[in-house]
Amino acid sequence: MLNKGKIISAVALLYLLSVGFFTWGLAAGHYNIFPWKQIEVIYWDLHNFLTFKDGPAKTVKEKILLDIQERPTQFDFSGFKLRDSAFRDPGYMLMPRYSKKDGQVIVELFSIADKKVVHTWVPPLDEIFKTSKVEQTGANSVNEYRAQHPLLLKDGGLIFTSGEGPMVRINACSELIWVNDRHFHHSIELNADGNLVAPIVMKPQVSETVLPIRDDGFAIISLAGKIINEYSVTDILLKNGYRGLIYGVGRFETDRIHLNDAQPIFKNLNGRQTGDVALSIRHLSTVLLFDPPTGKIKWLKTGPWLSQHDINLLDDGRYSIFGNDIIRKQDTSQILVEKDMSDIYVFDANNGNIEQPYTEVMAEHKIATGSSGRLKILANGDAYIEESDKSRIIRISKEKVRWEYVNGVSPNTVGAVHWTRYISQDDIDLQWKDDLACD
Repeated sequence: MLNKGKIISAVALLYLLSVGFFTWGLAAGHYNIFPWKQIEVIYWDLHNFLTFKDGPAKTVKEKILLDIQERPTQFDFSGFKLRDSAFRDPGYMLMPRYSKKDGQVIVELFSIADKKVVHTWVPPLDEIFKTSKVEQTGANSVNEYRAQHPLLLKDGGLIFTSGEGPMVRINACSELIWVNDRHFHHSIELNADGNLVAPIVMKPQVSETVLPIRDDGFAIISLAGKIINEYSVTDILLKNGYRGLIYGVGRFETDRIHLNDAQPIFKNLNGRQTGDVALSIRHLSTVLLFDPPTGKIKWLKTGPWLSQHDINLLDDGRYSIFGNDIIRKQDTSQILVEKDMSDIYVFDANNGNIEQPYTEVMAEHKIATGSSGRLKILANGDAYIEESDKSRIIRISKEKVRWEYVNGVSPNTVGAVHWTRYISQDDIDLQWKDDLACD
């Protein structure tokens, strides 16, 4: 009987302690009292490191009723809509987009002038994941797979990544050619040597970092899928005297760098050399030009763009930068600094001059995305923009909207788009389609 009484007493005590700690935990989270301040940094660093998600949060109802890559639309139309009736665009869009009909991401080559799909690729996800040993989670899973920033090859094949996982090459018939089983993410570009340049998560290269950092870098990869070289952004910054950017800006976070674009340079102009690489470091609101052979940063600029994406060298020697222009809150939510708009910056690295020539149109039409975002300044001065969070692609001049495309997947919802490309008529060769015969 005594033993039974002790057991009951112990269970009761444990119950009371559990209720007490539960109540304390709720109070700590709600009122930010002890030990919230002590665990908050660790919690959010761990959360950000494990999730690494882009895009606005969904409500509980939306999570239950909609597919993972689907969200309510903000628009009253779906598909392509010409806004400037006097304008004809002879270019193409290469669009990785979520298809509710297919239940996965597909890639479409869309003729803007003809307003129709020219070719469709359906990534063989089951085969890709059978080949890969990288953990299937987040973007690197069947339900969230992005086929991000696909690169169209001369034979009609594509190279892309899940968004956070292996790099993949398929042929024009969507058949798997190879998988490089490393953790690639964000942009994919060709350099002057015909090799690929892409951000990659590296094994830690820098032993002297005081706190652990996700070691974002970029890799040079052959078209056969073999890594030729890798460069750590943390190492680049520390060796070039930018320790303050690593440790001295705001509260420390594991995903300190968040490299989202590694853009190869093709022109020898005003100190730029073919083989240099321009980098966009989102979480430091910093862009820079790096010379791989010497390991030197040729120039570096932090802001005024905020949490930016997609740096490109323009024909006149300046750079275009898509400023998401958001503040990242501690709970991973985002606030646009200017109401309802991101902006486009044109930066002259030689004299430091910065222009924002599209601000009026961006503000009038509320063009904004807190996450991702793509930009290409076209030959006539127009801007091609992907508003990733809204699943909208839009072409604007400095005065007006030329056209829009919305990836509607139902009357009331849109599907995600994952880093589309504008391809000019002069830069595309569709001969591979002439004798194409896919089963």
